[in-house]
Amino acid sequence: MDEVSISYLKHAFFALSKKGFSIFIDPYQKLGKLTPPELKNPNILLITHEHQDHNNREYAGKDTYVIDHPGEYDISDVSIKGINTYHDTNKGNDRGFNTVFSIDFEDINFMHLGDLGDILSHEQIDELGIVNVLFIPVGGYFTIDAKTAKNIIKDINPHIVIPMHYKIDEIDYPLSPLSEFLDIYDGIVEKVDTLTLKSSDFGEDFETKVIIFNDGKSATTKS
Repeated sequence: MDEVSISYLKHAFFALSKKGFSIFIDPYQKLGKLTPPELKNPNILLITHEHQDHNNREYAGKDTYVIDHPGEYDISDVSIKGINTYHDTNKGNDRGFNTVFSIDFEDINFMHLGDLGDILSHEQIDELGIVNVLFIPVGGYFTIDAKTAKNIIKDINPHIVIPMHYKIDEIDYPLSPLSEFLDIYDGIVEKVDTLTLKSSDFGEDFETKVIIFNDGKSATTKS
């Protein structure tokens, strides 16, 4: 299997890439002092919901496959499943709906929860299956808060957790800082610049690890 790079690009924007192929998830438009990075058009662009901090379609080129709603998709060697979830605790009546994406890329499963605003049902968790890398919002207000995120992590039981959608200096959003999640999370936390993994590391005997990227730098995953 090819090497896959995970790039944390601030807020909820991540890029997954291998040589000659890339997937962008929830790229933002200009937000306060946060300017979208200059990147080339991805092969796949995933949008979990239609808010400006998640739906920058300007990254899409003429050959980009844009997915912005639930369903099952097979593109090249990538399998993607999107399931419908709520953006709030009022069955979507306050902020609408949100698509959670499960992405099988180079024999590694990535799950991006977007702006999940409520707990996932047991049926939804079963439908999504085994998760190797979970991108989860922890900042509250627009999404689940730190306590709910901790409970969802326990339910999903991923190998690696990457927190997102928390307070950063560049955006004047009323989000909680990452420290509120880290203060209540009682598992392993590792701060890294880059990270290298192999799919063989994702065995039955493991302990979930939270990964924090220093200064929005990249992680590299080997399979």
